[in-house]
Amino acid sequence: MLRQHQLLLCLVVSAFSLGAQAAPVSGQFVLGGKPLKPAEVAAFRMRDQFNPRTFETYVMLTTKAVDKEKIKASPDPYTVAINDPAVSGNQSDYIALSIGPDGKAGLNAHVGGVQYVDSSGTVMGQQGSLSATCKENTPMRIACTVKTTKEVKPMDGPAWTLDVSFETDVLSRPPGKPLAKDGEAPGKALLALRAAASGNDLAKITALLTPARAKSYNEDYRTPEENLKSTKEILDVRLPKQPKITGGEWLADDHALLEVEGTPFGTTHMLYLVDMRRVDGKWLWDDATPAGFLH
Repeated sequence: MLRQHQLLLCLVVSAFSLGAQAAPVSGQFVLGGKPLKPAEVAAFRMRDQFNPRTFETYVMLTTKAVDKEKIKASPDPYTVAINDPAVSGNQSDYIALSIGPDGKAGLNAHVGGVQYVDSSGTVMGQQGSLSATCKENTPMRIACTVKTTKEVKPMDGPAWTLDVSFETDVLSRPPGKPLAKDGEAPGKALLALRAAASGNDLAKITALLTPARAKSYNEDYRTPEENLKSTKEILDVRLPKQPKITGGEWLADDHALLEVEGTPFGTTHMLYLVDMRRVDGKWLWDDATPAGFLH
């Protein structure tokens, strides 16, 4: 009988504990009296767009689950995250929060077809309206409450408030083996492409691109002159000007991710992540993503 009572007590305690556990996400974003209540939470380690050599936690509060594994595995998780089917499209409502290591939070919510931005720090030099309190904020796990200290009244559109709590593991891609500061063979291939893109030899340029990229820049419906003009214009935007390779990662024997400082225009200075692939023994450019602004 004693054992039965002990077993019953354990079951009751366990049931109470499970019932008392906080939900992974709770709360709402209220816009003009209409609430958006997220049902899913996912968090990822990403580069701080305003200090890209440091990382922060990007939290997605959504009504449908995002593809966590796909986002986690990407060398560019931010681009994959914002294009996930759960949040893409004008009618997809979601709340995205960037939580820095100091606990400061930035909001970028898409509700009712409109983007709402705020911060617990400053926005355009003005103090934001958010208050963030985190009981956990590590590269592995995050648990925070983020809310507005008062109703936010935009210059145009209805007022809104936010009060959400969440806790979840933070997902991140395992780092690759570090590349030397000069980028090694992939780095040399990138510099060769940057030089070729300044010239007028389309064959020389496309020979330094992966086959899929080369094909997209050499379309049959355009004249050779039009293909050259289009390719140069696109690469002038996609490739960093005045590139300075500062290292990167080996993601595989045939896949390297370069870190490159460069200028997109004027005196603006940015960090780029450049995707290089080895095809038939030759390093070729596949993609480049601005990781954030350098100061």
